[in-house]
Amino acid sequence: MPETEAVMPRTDDNASLVALLNATWFGANLPPETQVRLAGLARRYQAGAGTTLLAEGQLANELGIVLSGRVSLRTLVPEEGWITILTVEPGDIFGQSAVVAPYRSTSTVVALQPVDVLALDGPGLRAALAADHDLAAELYPRLLQALARRLSATRLQMLDLFAR
Repeated sequence: MPETEAVMPRTDDNASLVALLNATWFGANLPPETQVRLAGLARRYQAGAGTTLLAEGQLANELGIVLSGRVSLRTLVPEEGWITILTVEPGDIFGQSAVVAPYRSTSTVVALQPVDVLALDGPGLRAALAADHDLAAELYPRLLQALARRLSATRLQMLDLFAR
């Protein structure tokens, strides 16, 4: 959970959360029962530009889906300072470490502009994935797709960094 006063929680009913999830590439075309199950683990919040949503090394308690706005994934590079390794656009995820042991964030996530986020409870999601193989079969390919895109983009960013 973001550690700043700029975060504004929202109260949305389950049907609204399902609609928000379905409007993202991550949640679109999931079976309706899966969307309802995920909405039961979700909360929505808004945060202002410059808000740190997750800090590198911190326990990742939520898998975030950007509904609007953009966030940067940053890492501290010795002798270079903070480097943005990826910009996450609406519909994409951050905080995937919430479902990948050891559940610690591998980057710092900062809102580049005001953001609206749908956050899935990490411990609840991990328990649901462990208990329900159908849910795991639906979500893990989407997580892998996001990670593969992220790895490719990060590779390009690192090549650019080392070219300097």
